[in-house]
Amino acid sequence: MSCHAIEERRFSAREALVTAIRRLARGVGSRMPRLDMDAMPDRIKRDLGFLDGRDPHYEDDRSR
Repeated sequence: MSCHAIEERRFSAREALVTAIRRLARGVGSRMPRLDMDAMPDRIKRDLGFLDGRDPHYEDDRSR
């Protein structure tokens, strides 16, 4: 047996404001840290493939 009734929930203006503020506050400090290539040792650059001597790989649009 299944119930197909969906109750509509109405948000008050206060709830909408609080939700908007929470979403903004969550996005303020969530920036991804940048990769500092100058501070990184050569062994890690080599492990990540930055020192392999090949040109960078670019995905061709025709291969999609």
